[in-house]
Amino acid sequence: MSGVIQNVIAILTKMGYRVLEYATILYLWKMKILKTQMKRVAVSKSQKNLSKAYSGLGSVVYAKLKEGQPSLTSDPAVMTQMRNVEEAEAGMKKIDEELRGICDEFEAKKQAVREMYAAKRSRVGSGGEQAEE
Repeated sequence: MSGVIQNVIAILTKMGYRVLEYATILYLWKMKILKTQMKRVAVSKSQKNLSKAYSGLGSVVYAKLKEGQPSLTSDPAVMTQMRNVEEAEAGMKKIDEELRGICDEFEAKKQAVREMYAAKRSRVGSGGEQAEE
């Protein structure tokens, strides 16, 4: 009789660990979504800055071409606008890398949680002892 009770307790413990595993992964997923949404706001701001930088560069280049200036690469106004465009593009690239980092971090944490709870479930099944973690 006590063997049956121990088996039932082991099964319930394993189920509890499975529920905890899924709850933890759900929490991590929700945090990933929140972080991603915050970065999406930064992406839209960066896109707006990039659009302004392109517009500024275009207007300066147009004005210089209309004046008949042969070389645009040596003009300080064009170079300033080019730096603005490069900074805006770098900002977009940085945000994209941060978004990729958030996704990679989530996957790594999810894998660690799965391994941790798989180990706990396997300890419950071996020897009929319960893990106390």
